[in-house]
Amino acid sequence: MSTTTRSRPGGTALANPQMTFQRVCAISGMICPLLFFGAFIAAGFVPPLAPSSSASEIAAHYRDHANGIRLGAGIMLLSGMFYAAYTAVMSGQMQRIRGVHQTVVFTQLAAGAFACLTFLVPALFFAVTAFRPERAPETTMLLNDMSWIFLVMPWPPFMVQNFAFAFAILSDRGPKPILPRWLAYLNIWAPIVFTPGIVLQFFKSGPFAWNGIFVFWIPATVFVIQFAVNMVFLLRAIKAEQAESPAAGPLP
Repeated sequence: MSTTTRSRPGGTALANPQMTFQRVCAISGMICPLLFFGAFIAAGFVPPLAPSSSASEIAAHYRDHANGIRLGAGIMLLSGMFYAAYTAVMSGQMQRIRGVHQTVVFTQLAAGAFACLTFLVPALFFAVTAFRPERAPETTMLLNDMSWIFLVMPWPPFMVQNFAFAFAILSDRGPKPILPRWLAYLNIWAPIVFTPGIVLQFFKSGPFAWNGIFVFWIPATVFVIQFAVNMVFLLRAIKAEQAESPAAGPLP
């Protein structure tokens, strides 16, 4: 039988590895954005390359930062792995909410799996673009456009995932809710901030370009805040789950 703690003679407790695994998955919710934005620093993409840059300017950046971009692509690829773990622990805690149908949990899980591609695919495109920086500038420009648009534009899976998570939180009518109701409103508001990304293909400069304040900087800031807050309250929910679980008897 799965237990939360096991007691040694003398009263020392061993943590349940199941709870430890959940905590690692919750902490992955901060490792993911740290790696993701760390990839930008490694690649020299702070600030992001402007879509208004000429082909020669973009090609020069890839030639001058080829190894950094390759490193950044690898780091960005890894960030998607941690997002998968973070998605899984969200599903696990949602299942603890009485009355939440499995459809809600599966919607969050499926959307989170889809969202992982928004980390993996741009990373692969950046890797391809930096693989041969000596290629024709127009080709490098095309691949760079594809990389940034794949990176910034696909917010819908995050909206579906966060709305499902919020729905589960708001469905909790227990005397001691597993997650606070205001956390649901954060997870409703955050993906709405990402929606200006849908119009980035109409702009090469200004606040709605892929490097603009409404498409990149504000969403990036909210993205990190949301991850940090969700992580804190997922860890608290895991701690409460551990406290509610029965302890096993003494170890032999």
